[in-house]
Amino acid sequence: MWRASHRWSGIVLGGLLIFLSVTGAILSVDPVLKRFDRNVHTLEGLTVGDVLRLSQKKNPYFEIDRIRVDYSGRVLLRGADAAGSREVPFNPANGRLARKDKPSPFMDLMLSLHRNLALGPAGRPITLVSVLTMLVLMISGVTLLARRLGGFSRLLTRVKGRGWDKWHSWVGRLMILPLLVTVISGTWMSLVSNGLLSSGVDSIAVPPETLSEADPMQASELAIFDTVALTDLTELVFPIYSDWWDVYVLRQGGVLTYIDRETGDVLSTNAVPFMTRVLDLFTLLHTGQGASVWGAIAGLISLSVPFFTITGVVIWLRRRHPRPRGMVAASVADTVILVGSETGTTWGFASHLAKRLRDAGQTVHLGTMNATYKMRDDATLLILAATYGDGTPPSGGNQFLARLPNYQGGAQFSVLGFGDKGFPAYCAFAEQCQAALSETGRQSLLPLADINRRSSQAFSAWGHALGPALHLQGLVLDYSPPRPRTREFVLIDREDFAGIGATSAILRFQVLGKGRLPRFQAGDLFGILPKSDPVARLYSLASSRREGVVELCIARVEDGICSNVLMDMHPGDHIDAYIEPNPDFRPARKAPTIMIGAGTGIAPFAGMIRQNSTQPMELFFGLRHPDHDFYYRSAITQWQSDGRLTGFHPAFSRHGDMTYVQDRLRGARETVAQHLLQGATVMVCGSSRMAQAVAHEIDIISASIGLSLAELRQHGRYLEDIY
Repeated sequence: MWRASHRWSGIVLGGLLIFLSVTGAILSVDPVLKRFDRNVHTLEGLTVGDVLRLSQKKNPYFEIDRIRVDYSGRVLLRGADAAGSREVPFNPANGRLARKDKPSPFMDLMLSLHRNLALGPAGRPITLVSVLTMLVLMISGVTLLARRLGGFSRLLTRVKGRGWDKWHSWVGRLMILPLLVTVISGTWMSLVSNGLLSSGVDSIAVPPETLSEADPMQASELAIFDTVALTDLTELVFPIYSDWWDVYVLRQGGVLTYIDRETGDVLSTNAVPFMTRVLDLFTLLHTGQGASVWGAIAGLISLSVPFFTITGVVIWLRRRHPRPRGMVAASVADTVILVGSETGTTWGFASHLAKRLRDAGQTVHLGTMNATYKMRDDATLLILAATYGDGTPPSGGNQFLARLPNYQGGAQFSVLGFGDKGFPAYCAFAEQCQAALSETGRQSLLPLADINRRSSQAFSAWGHALGPALHLQGLVLDYSPPRPRTREFVLIDREDFAGIGATSAILRFQVLGKGRLPRFQAGDLFGILPKSDPVARLYSLASSRREGVVELCIARVEDGICSNVLMDMHPGDHIDAYIEPNPDFRPARKAPTIMIGAGTGIAPFAGMIRQNSTQPMELFFGLRHPDHDFYYRSAITQWQSDGRLTGFHPAFSRHGDMTYVQDRLRGARETVAQHLLQGATVMVCGSSRMAQAVAHEIDIISASIGLSLAELRQHGRYLEDIY
């Protein structure tokens, strides 16, 4: 419900919301300009009595019937003389009356457009619908973000993800409070203008009458007005001259005072009606009238609405799933592929799978998990399910578990989970689907498989297992999600290592020609597209842009395509590649960082330590032999010497006591525990087998100090870049 209301409210009324936000931003300039109006004067130390006497002296023929101080601080007198009735600014320093304000035709047009689309009363309901839509968008947006982060209590934690989706959420969280103030105040004002809420005017009590029937005193002669400071004045309305029983009505903020026109005595005092005070407050908050600084800020903030609308539409368009040719109804398909996606990325994988199965002779149906299906009994059900936030089902699969009991057919199934291991509940929804399908009595063709960060390699490996399970020969899944534009890089330097069983090297590249390196940091990813294979391979960067080179740490892999291409390169050779940000794999900024890597997994840590200056960093490095694959050996010595590396814990699996990184963690548990108590972030880079052993040890160590691995993951303090 929340996703649908958020999506369609923005899509249907997005253009109108942009229009209102832009006109509102323009109007916010007016209160700022009024603060610098030449008729704004210092009012300190002056009273209403001073204004009355000075005006009577300097403007004896101007009969005043109202004095007010507007939101900019100008004193305005309304009255009449030979020139007619008018309201003009008054200079309390010299008693001069300024010219009557000439409204700006442009600002008047903007005000009319903003209030009612320049349609008069007929346009007010449209504006009301718009502000109510904006309110729905904000409430649903906060709810969705809370679900993504794992609860409302985590709204202040780091927003993970990438691209427009991340910025849409991040800016939304930043703007939520000021936008909420603007939208609620605008909603209230619109409800009042449409007659759905009272302005409070009808609630004002009937004023008392003057006590005697006599000629009134001149206002300038009433002593009470010498006690009313101009800085406290909102408005003073004079009695009707011919009505002997009428009285002065003085408003000072939220208080109304009724004053006898003959004696100047206070007849009664009442509070301004509650609804009037609320309307005044919301007018100030929405327009900035009386708080020009806030008005300017609110105007700038309102310009975030076009950003939200545009990025929201872009995200929606990206999430729309493709419809490949040749698909059949689910009731007759050999294979039914169902997709649960949040960002739309999973649909690309699913569409590729559907095409490959169709080419292999299968009849295929491709659809969303948010539907109920009647399948053949011998049909195969393939579930491609992404996980949203803290284990929440994605928008494209949030009805699957509820609808599953009504599914018919599909005796065998396989589940493929998509997610990001930087999130605490990695592929949790896929695990729920696997369990739920098993409970229905259906047979699982393959163990639950997972795809981390859109890995093309992992998808291809799953395809190799799926083909035989479906009795298909040569099923090849070589899908690679759309990539940024590649550029040519040239190898400028390499440092080779003999290794034990496999050679390795540290390679350094620059952009070919006069091109500049894009922005990147150590830990970002270098995507390489070998000519013999369209599937990109991603390697962690061991450098940042400021170093002027792209640095990789590569080991030759048996039957490896990309790694062997890289290992066979010589200085001067070229390769097509691109850089992909990996913002969720960064060291702690104000706390220690515990880095755990094995083999070439040291690459991102080398770059991070190189850039470190003040934060404690502990490196646990697993390698085979100090004489064969000790990457960055001399650099590590230098980093220890200059303080960039606080502690170094090497583990040699083919030398000395033959230990692994998990053994070194166990031996340094007190140091690790102390850093965890100080808020340390744990970063792991290397093989999945090593990562499993490390996670086990960290869980044990964290439990000894009242923490857990799950808690570290939840708070973004346990980060993995594994393969």
